[in-house]
Amino acid sequence: MIVDGLGFNDVRYNPERTAFEALVYIQEGEDMFAYPVHLMAPLNAEFSVICEGLTEKAIRAHRHAPARDLRLSRRPVALGKPLHSNPSEIAPPVLRRPGAALAA
Repeated sequence: MIVDGLGFNDVRYNPERTAFEALVYIQEGEDMFAYPVHLMAPLNAEFSVICEGLTEKAIRAHRHAPARDLRLSRRPVALGKPLHSNPSEIAPPVLRRPGAALAA
């Protein structure tokens, strides 16, 4: 297995599990895979230890996936290409007062 790239999103601490959590991305050729992983560690653990543990768990999950179809794959996104050609096509968000639908 050749891993071309590896990265992860925000590392967060979950006090209920006493664990750090992240979504780790592994790029293999043109394919991008994502693995949600956690590492049981105290809040004051070294960040390098946390990153190493999360990375190891993601690589282990990537290697031992029972079938390639069961992996969480991500579609590649072309960088520099806007999602909408015209920004006016994007509908503005609708703001509502909380509980307004319940008032009668």
